Amino acid sequence: DAEITEMVSRLQRNVHARIEAQHGEEIAALFDIYVGRAHVYYNPKIRLERMIYRGIREAANAARSIEQRERARKVADLRSSLRERGVYVDYHPIVYADTEQIFGYEALARGVMRSLRSPEVMFEVAEEADLIWELSRLCRSRALEGLGSHLGDGESLFINVDPHDFNDPLFNEMKVSHPERVVLEITERTAIKDYPKFREKLSILREQGFRFAVDDAGSGYAGLGSIANLEPDFIKLDISLINAIDTNFIKQNLVETMVKFANDHGAKVIAEGVERAEEFMTVRNLGVHLVQGFYLHKPATMQASRTREVARTA
Repeated sequence: DAEITEMVSRLQRNVHARIEAQHGEEIAALFDIYVGRAHVYYNPKIRLERMIYRGIREAANAARSIEQRERARKVADLRSSLRERGVYVDYHPIVYADTEQIFGYEALARGVMRSLRSPEVMFEVAEEADLIWELSRLCRSRALEGLGSHLGDGESLFINVDPHDFNDPLFNEMKVSHPERVVLEITERTAIKDYPKFREKLSILREQGFRFAVDDAGSGYAGLGSIANLEPDFIKLDISLINAIDTNFIKQNLVETMVKFANDHGAKVIAEGVERAEEFMTVRNLGVHLVQGFYLHKPATMQASRTREVARTA
């Protein structure tokens, strides 16, 4: 047991460090190792292969048991985070494609605890523990704190919401001082099954001043049906459409068509995931209105974003 524990620990540290160095802490947090063991006692009356297969099954079950205990620990961490409001927000700038000036920020929630640093892990654990609404409320509350204290005059705040969040009885009771500056970015972890009823909920919020964006357009549930049914103010193109767009004429035609559609319907297209100068120049030449990506800015605390923006302007 001591040798196995030491081996797993070394392997985990090594792989985790390599992933973090290349892809960042969020991606590294998704990685884990679970190891189980089983003794195989030789019995000449039983085929050796059968004993080995039985041992593999027993070891796999033991590994799953360890994984289940780890998941239970993460649920406990999540409950603690909800009690202590242990979520912080990184703000990712969204800029005008033509001037590169900041239009607004997307609020990206992160767990304070290292085990929940990744939003993917945090929401996956919350879904398993039936704590999605509680976590979503905390993330929205944390994001809205930046609206009055950190954003500049006229800058918009993009907040991720899932269609399931609209069923939360407390969703419509959000206290927002300037709803016209808030864009609810519909991130479809779950599919929208009843568009007429969903549009009614959007209509109520539109009357209050909120605007809407369809996230990851061209990926998953966020297809043309969502855009046509939700009539968003912003269409965020999925990174899969933007990656290497400078060398892919089909992607260029698709984005150009989406820009024309948006112009005809009073919406704006946001290209997210722009990581190279060639991609940026291509989407700008195609008429994309707004751009978001590591090429221009990386997600950061608001103070760090402000410092970079001042330096960039100067």
